Amino acid sequence: MTHTFTWDDVAALQKNVEQRDGISLKLNWDTLLAGKEDDGVHLAGFRDGKLVAFLGKYSFGGSLEICGMVHPDYRRQGIFTGLLERALDAPTRQAHAKILLNAPGDSQTGKRFLDSVRCRFAFSEYQMKLEAPGFAGEHAARTNDSDVVSVSLASAGEAGKADDVLISLAPAGEGDKAILQQLDSEGFKMEPEEARRFYEEMSPAELAQNELILLGGEPAGKIRVSRHEGEAWIYGFVVDARLRGQGIGSAALRHVIKREQAAGYDVWLEVALDNPNAKKLYENVGFRVQRSQDYYEYARA
Repeated sequence: MTHTFTWDDVAALQKNVEQRDGISLKLNWDTLLAGKEDDGVHLAGFRDGKLVAFLGKYSFGGSLEICGMVHPDYRRQGIFTGLLERALDAPTRQAHAKILLNAPGDSQTGKRFLDSVRCRFAFSEYQMKLEAPGFAGEHAARTNDSDVVSVSLASAGEAGKADDVLISLAPAGEGDKAILQQLDSEGFKMEPEEARRFYEEMSPAELAQNELILLGGEPAGKIRVSRHEGEAWIYGFVVDARLRGQGIGSAALRHVIKREQAAGYDVWLEVALDNPNAKKLYENVGFRVQRSQDYYEYARA
């Protein structure tokens, strides 16, 4: 018998697991909702017709991320082991240069399962929530209800001189993929081909979450905002390396914060533990670490 599931079924299972385990799973709902339940990408386990396990597969360029869960009453039955074996078939392994398994940093059941899998710890990311906006800093930004920011930037030519310039945010479209790829490649040390694949695989809905940060009408950076269940998550935030240190990123970030809060969202973001400069910027504008997500690289046979 063929079983099917809905995203509501997955959300209900997630709620059950999170409440029972006291954790927060990273199921990448923006990516899930960009597809269909029956597209065959993600895998599910059933008992007595009920969804009891879910495995999400997320392809990001040349990398594959996997996150999943099993209902507490159906663990230690080999359900997720079976799903993982199906998920990592030969074609999938061949198509991705890197495969990462994700688990919340405080998930003891997740760690026990990963101990049984051929993988090694790779890195962790902090998940930070905006607690109280902090607007102290050397660069003053004045925002309004449009996506335009007036900011005083220190002039590179004359020490101590500040010039008022306009920074604007513009939705990214198909024609902006090349600059998005370039910014990601340079800012996140991605291989150019990996960045190209990342945007080629991105759905129109996911692409629309990206915004270009424009300085004088020219691309100076990018930011992505994903909204789900009252939360706005900031991803892929980067400023052109040649323009850093001028307050452009800080001004754009603060404007996005103000906009999302005005729309009623709690604002979240993620930052790698090995990126202290970014963490400091986020703390300066009011973000505080709430939890972490751990990533393990799958070891090929």
